[in-house]
Amino acid sequence: MSLPSTVDHIGWIERDSEAFAVSLATTPLDARVPGCPDWSLRDLAWHLGNVQRFWARIVRVGADVQPEFPDEQAPPDALDVAWMRDSTAALLDALRTTDPGTSAWVWWRDDRTVGAIARHQVQEAAVHRWDAQSAAGRPAPIAPEVADDGVDEFVWLSRQLREPTPIELVATDSGRSFPVSDSRPAVTVSGSASDLVLLCYRRVPASAVTVDGDAAVLDAFLQPIG
Repeated sequence: MSLPSTVDHIGWIERDSEAFAVSLATTPLDARVPGCPDWSLRDLAWHLGNVQRFWARIVRVGADVQPEFPDEQAPPDALDVAWMRDSTAALLDALRTTDPGTSAWVWWRDDRTVGAIARHQVQEAAVHRWDAQSAAGRPAPIAPEVADDGVDEFVWLSRQLREPTPIELVATDSGRSFPVSDSRPAVTVSGSASDLVLLCYRRVPASAVTVDGDAAVLDAFLQPIG
């Protein structure tokens, strides 16, 4: 069971999205993104911008209605910082004008609300901000409160979407522990909350954290779902 999030969702989406936009303005768009090796920075911006526009539309529906998914398109050469900031503005406006308790379509099972969308979009902005800064070789860690909540959310989603996995994640900076199942852990993974959430999203290797126990269990857990 995930604990209620106390993170300022709108504030952190705005901060990390703006840091992402700054990276677009200061880094060549054809720079490769280490955490997404098939993507350039342009591809990453196209992805995050479309994600934010998509969820803005979902929020504005005001009900749990299956959306139509647009066909995937290649990023335009003219993609720029203004387009990215407009994408963020659309999401922020939708979230600011909609009650967090409003029902909404989501891809997970439990907590089908606008508030849950806002919570997940904090992580989208934070991890992709880290990606964008990595393309320039200067990634700043994810802010402690955002990272701590990100680990909690990742475990909460994993409990809904995966078979129970005997893993415990331990954030050494906050002191919080995050059991992925109710079973005794076969492996305990310790590190800063930032490193843990980046590990969960396969941005950093297991060597970035401390792994105590069956590393094969962790490797299996980190494989993409489906």
